[in-house]
Amino acid sequence: MRIAITSACLVTGLLLMNARSQGHATPLRRALDDFPTRIAAWQGQEATRLDVETLNILKVSDYLMRRYVDEAGRGIWVYLGFWESQRRGAQMHSPKNCLPGSGWEPLEASVMAIPLEDGHTIHVNRFLVQKGDQRELVLYWYRAQGDDVPGEVAAKAAMVKNAIIRNRTDGALLRVSAAVETGVAETSDRLVTFVQAMYPRLGDYLPD
Repeated sequence: MRIAITSACLVTGLLLMNARSQGHATPLRRALDDFPTRIAAWQGQEATRLDVETLNILKVSDYLMRRYVDEAGRGIWVYLGFWESQRRGAQMHSPKNCLPGSGWEPLEASVMAIPLEDGHTIHVNRFLVQKGDQRELVLYWYRAQGDDVPGEVAAKAAMVKNAIIRNRTDGALLRVSAAVETGVAETSDRLVTFVQAMYPRLGDYLPD
């Protein structure tokens, strides 16, 4: 019943959103290419560019895909995608759909809390996947005009609310991932530490 009510509310919100004007695109505060290459103990390498076919699917306004390496040589991949507007078919794609489509088999999925230095806590998706002998741990969440939400339904609800109240549909998808080499717990701790170091930088780039 709760799912049905939520779905009905989202449909109503989407109809109201479409009835409004298309609204203005909300740009980044700074280009993501300028995102720091040094984050705590991690050094960023040259950014990776997506191919044209992938960009046509994502319809992302700007993005960052970069590998950060710590002093022990352990890498963390960062993907940050930003949409100035999620109207006209340009919407965020869930890693829960994209990763299996790329051959990664889901093993575990949960939501975890990450405490931050400023005292507040964000909740992110924790997704363990496997392809052959390789395992990766992925943490991801959505950011809707200053609000961090883990779930796809919550992200859609935030978009509808902001479209109606603020006539804005901009948003971001943030994903960090690493190969599981020395155990899931160690990899998870490393990703959490990285997110805690990276998070304060986001406000310089993503609009509230």
